[in-house]
Amino acid sequence: MAKRVLLVRGGVLGRNSGLGSAHHNLADLLGSGSVPGWEIDSISEYDLPPRASPFYRLWKRWFSHPKTVKRAISKSVSNGSCDVVHITDQEQAHLIPKRCQLPVVVTVHDLFHLFPTKMKIGEQEIDIGEQNPPSYRRRDIRKLKKGLSRANLLICDSKATLKDCQRHFPNVKSICVPLGIDVSKYSPSNRDTEKKLLNDRCNLLIVGSHDPRKRMDFICQVIGSLDNSILTEIQVHHVGQSESEYGQPAVIELAIENKINNWTGHGPSVSDSKLMELRDASECLLFPSASEGFGYPPLEAIASGLPVLCSDLPSHNELMPENYCLPAEEIEAWRKAILQVHSNWKSRGRGFRDSNQELIEHASKFDNYVFSSRMADTYNSLGSDINLFSFAKKVE
Repeated sequence: MAKRVLLVRGGVLGRNSGLGSAHHNLADLLGSGSVPGWEIDSISEYDLPPRASPFYRLWKRWFSHPKTVKRAISKSVSNGSCDVVHITDQEQAHLIPKRCQLPVVVTVHDLFHLFPTKMKIGEQEIDIGEQNPPSYRRRDIRKLKKGLSRANLLICDSKATLKDCQRHFPNVKSICVPLGIDVSKYSPSNRDTEKKLLNDRCNLLIVGSHDPRKRMDFICQVIGSLDNSILTEIQVHHVGQSESEYGQPAVIELAIENKINNWTGHGPSVSDSKLMELRDASECLLFPSASEGFGYPPLEAIASGLPVLCSDLPSHNELMPENYCLPAEEIEAWRKAILQVHSNWKSRGRGFRDSNQELIEHASKFDNYVFSSRMADTYNSLGSDINLFSFAKKVE
């Protein structure tokens, strides 16, 4: 008989966000019986009204939902219907009850929002996480840290996050289990729609919000440094929030400042089919990020056969083939790489590039089949000395 997992998070998230995608993927796998020996018991989360006040949001987050989760766990214990509580991201760790009667695991995507840092890249210092959060967020972070300290196991997306967990929570067991994706969903051989040419230019794709760590200013500077004869043949597509919440100019302003006239902002709410259309029509994905919890965009890109120009920084560099990433600080290296992409497009002539089969094969290492097997091993290990993978040991 399969053992059962109670999945817990806070407010409902859509699939188009990183945290939401990871939560829904795990729920789908448990719900479909894809995790060997384990199935879903129930999901504890809540909807928020579109115009919910800040006070209501905090009341729901700090008081109402924690009580709901505690009752759900007590009910599961009484019924004998649940074996493990799994909180699907670190931003909900405050939901772990004190003296919980069931083992609790937490998926930790990153810790830079709880322990913000600064990163020096070349001559630029970049904020990783909010450096001076308001008082309510500081209180929230204290709750999250205490919650993580009560967990039985921290499941980290990456080796970089595992190292952070071992440093900040040395008394809590931690392990690295990279997230999974349905690789077949991205495979060119499984498409049932025809590719569409967007224009007669060399299309470059950028996916990500306008957070300082995403380094939109850097990539705009790199593209803007190209000769005008090349720049006029390039079309940049940005999927993500254009406005900055940190006082920076909007992305389109950065593009104009760097004389990038062929720039299309698609916004953050892009459908899966539209994003796949952009991948198919683009020559590569540009991903200069300074820090990621996992890095879905570059992994999804290579799963579709789309080449990626990616900074050699955690955690997304853990997903790429060996020696594939670019030095994060070297503008000239990025410039040369983009020039090579343009040259390949130019010599090929009008039409679609061939999908890179080596990249697709590499992406299969992160297929949901592998992820499901690792999650089953992780759940089964609770109560034992957790040492499932070579990188589950102390990271030096």
